[in-house]
Amino acid sequence: MSSSATSSSDCCVVLVTVTHYPNTADIRFPLALELCQLAATKLIQTVIVDDSPDHPAVRNALEEAGKGHVKVYQQDKAIYQGKGGALRQAIKKARELLDTNNNNDKTAICFAEPEKVDIANHMHLIVRPILDGSTDIVVPTRSDQLFQQTYPIEQYHSENFANLHFNSLAQQFKGFQAKDAKQIDWLFGPFAFRTSLADTWLAYTGTSWDAQMIPYVRAVRNENRRISSVTIDFRHPKQMKEQEEGDPKWTNKRLQQLNILFDLLGEHELS
Repeated sequence: MSSSATSSSDCCVVLVTVTHYPNTADIRFPLALELCQLAATKLIQTVIVDDSPDHPAVRNALEEAGKGHVKVYQQDKAIYQGKGGALRQAIKKARELLDTNNNNDKTAICFAEPEKVDIANHMHLIVRPILDGSTDIVVPTRSDQLFQQTYPIEQYHSENFANLHFNSLAQQFKGFQAKDAKQIDWLFGPFAFRTSLADTWLAYTGTSWDAQMIPYVRAVRNENRRISSVTIDFRHPKQMKEQEEGDPKWTNKRLQQLNILFDLLGEHELS
C-alpha cells in the first residue's frame, strides 16, 4: 500500500529525484529502492517524480521502501515535459513540503539521480554550507580516487575532459572565481540550493540535463548568487560500472550528452 511522506514541521532539507523504468526488472530499479531505504534510515525527506509506464507499481514499491520519508508523484506531462520538466515538478513539490512561509531561508533542496544511492550518505556535507549561510548553491565534487575506481573508465575520462572545459569557460564570471568555485564537477549531476532560489530552476524550460546546470549558472552570472564545491567520497554502484564499462553504446551516449552540453551550456551560457 502506498504511504505518504511524514510531516515537514522539522524538515529543512528535501532530496528530489526523477525516475522512469520500462518495468520493475530494470537494472536501475533496485538502486532506486536502495536509495529510498537509505533515505528512510537517514531520515531524509524525499520527493520523486516518476514517468514509468506502470506508475502505480513503481510508486508503491518506492514509497514502501521509503517508510514514510518518500513521496512519489506521477509526472504531469501536460505541464512538465522531459527529464527537465520532471525535475521542475519535483522542485515545486519539495518547496511546498518545506516550511518557508516565515522568510525562513535556512532550508535546502538537493537533487541527485536515483541510481546515485551513496549520495544520501553525504547529504549533510553537501547542504551544510547552505544551511550555515556560507553559500547559496553547492555542486559536490567526486574524490578523484573513488571516481576513477568506481566509474566506467570511459566515463571517468570523458567527464574529466568536460569538467576542465566548463571550468575554463566559467572563469570569466566573478562568481566562479572564488577558491571553492574554481573546480566545479559539472558532469557529476547532484546539486543543492537554498530553497528561496527555487524560482530560478522553475523558470527554466529545458527538457534534458541542461535543466540541472543552466539554472545555477544563471543564478551565479545574473543574480550574483554564491556557488561552492564540496568534495565527497562518493562510490558509484558496482552494477553500473559492470553494465557500462567497455560498451560502445554507452560511450556513444556520453558523446551525445557532451555535444548537447557543449552547445547549450558551453556556447550559450558560459561563452
